[in-house]
Amino acid sequence: MTVNFSKKYGQVFLNDKNIAAKEVRLLGIEPGDHVLEIGPGHGILTGILLSEPVKLTAIEPDHRFYESLKISYHDHIASGKFNIIKESFLDTEPSYFDHIIGNIPYNISSPILFKILDFNFKSSILMVQKEFARRLVAKPGTKEYSRITINTSVRSTIKILFNVTRKVFSPVPDVDSAVISIIKKDVDIDLANFDKFIAKIFSMRRKKLSTILNYNGPLSEKRPEELDLSQLLTLYSRN
Repeated sequence: MTVNFSKKYGQVFLNDKNIAAKEVRLLGIEPGDHVLEIGPGHGILTGILLSEPVKLTAIEPDHRFYESLKISYHDHIASGKFNIIKESFLDTEPSYFDHIIGNIPYNISSPILFKILDFNFKSSILMVQKEFARRLVAKPGTKEYSRITINTSVRSTIKILFNVTRKVFSPVPDVDSAVISIIKKDVDIDLANFDKFIAKIFSMRRKKLSTILNYNGPLSEKRPEELDLSQLLTLYSRN
């Protein structure tokens, strides 16, 4: 079954099975694990995952790919090894999976990432736009360092594993991609309040903290964009 690409879902699809296989290997799958795949599309990751001794759940919003995958993997569905759900991942109720994997749409990378962080999991491997990946791991004082760097790093440890050229996608996008790993952290602060605090100070990221917070502590001459996560957590605890 041939399915055309949809601009509605920001669809570009990986064509290189070696890269897909590398993504799956990096998950660290063990027999009996339950894996969640986000947006399987034409199934380049799906087929590889189903060759592993795992149970697979896939979330696919596009009815064309949903129907195509149901036909292609009918036997796996019948055996209970594969479950495919037709809905947007952003509408999926958070739950536990051993691993989460996906080559996610560039246009909704941020909401998908934060949705993933609402789930409980051992590890996650995602392919995202390269520039987005660089923002996630940016260092203080760089132009990429921003609220999303802080809001994700307080919740998880993210690493860029390798870059992927745009040439291995159809249709060919205007940007390159990167594969990242995500390991969740145990968090003992009120994340909603912390996010509000970060939003407040990063709205004036180039002003000194003494001006933003009427603060006279050891970091008073620093600017928000210069502080690492540890310093920001210390500052938050004093406000």
